[in-house]
Amino acid sequence: MKRNLEVDTVRGIACVLLVLFHVVGDTPAVGLRIPEGHWLQVFNEALAYIRMPLFSFISGYVYAFRPYQGNAGSFIKGKVRRLLLPLITVGTLFAVVQAVTPGANMSVEHWWLLHIVPVGHFWFLEALFIVFLVVVLLEHFKALSTPAGFAVAWVLSAVLFDYFSPPNYFAAQGAVYLLPFFLAGLACKRFEINGMAARGAAAAVFICAATAAMLFPQFSEQGSSLAALGLGVGSAFLLLRSGWSSRPLAYVGSYSFAIYLLHVFFTAASRILLRKLGVTDTYVLLVSGLAAGLIGPIVSALLISRHAGLNLWLLGVTSSPKPKAAAAPA
Repeated sequence: MKRNLEVDTVRGIACVLLVLFHVVGDTPAVGLRIPEGHWLQVFNEALAYIRMPLFSFISGYVYAFRPYQGNAGSFIKGKVRRLLLPLITVGTLFAVVQAVTPGANMSVEHWWLLHIVPVGHFWFLEALFIVFLVVVLLEHFKALSTPAGFAVAWVLSAVLFDYFSPPNYFAAQGAVYLLPFFLAGLACKRFEINGMAARGAAAAVFICAATAAMLFPQFSEQGSSLAALGLGVGSAFLLLRSGWSSRPLAYVGSYSFAIYLLHVFFTAASRILLRKLGVTDTYVLLVSGLAAGLIGPIVSALLISRHAGLNLWLLGVTSSPKPKAAAAPA
């Protein structure tokens, strides 16, 4: 399938936001160790309402190009290869490197629970795999075939998002968090939701949700509130349906899965190396880390793709280097 420039552009935006998040760090104890209240810390925290919802929304939208067609075994096997194989290889490598590298922010506490308790950002792979299992079940019973059935399924996912917090083994909490955004992206493509009315409604939802999050922060937690849900769905829909495209961002977005998997190796290496060289300026470290986190994984993916075995075990890909628009899970 021919690549979609607009979808890849949004993927590129998601990649930039993700790498920025890990460069800055979500608390003053990690990343660049920026003090609480610094504008970068505040900005980074605010983007949490958009970052992972955007990845999940695009995953659902892309899934709609090649949805489940009735062969559950084959479909699930493909997702095991694409999601869980890189989780085991790259995720385990990340845990080991983090444990032995001086200057790393944290390490695994209980190795016998590795990946049962999610490791770092790799929770997304486990959570997305669970989401696909749920979607296969819903598709099997035709629950997503009509707008009415889809609406019921989405409302149920929203209720779970707001009120249900399972034990976080195998990223179960992450799956509950991602599901409504994935379904929203799927609905956007399956039912061709577009037009001025839809964009106006999405803008209204986004504005109301943003206002609620600012006025009532105690009721607007990033992972479990209607405000967070509205911000995530509204922003993702508006970005995708804006029609805006950028070839540089689309190029970055075409390597979204490799960037998701590998960026932390390069952002951490950039920060540690520059600090050893005596560089302490926050903005130099920020720009260098962002560039390393985007360029490093792209170069790595190009090199890995030359070897079929590495391509399979590290990136879950059995074909050649250029990813297809409907293939990348993130």
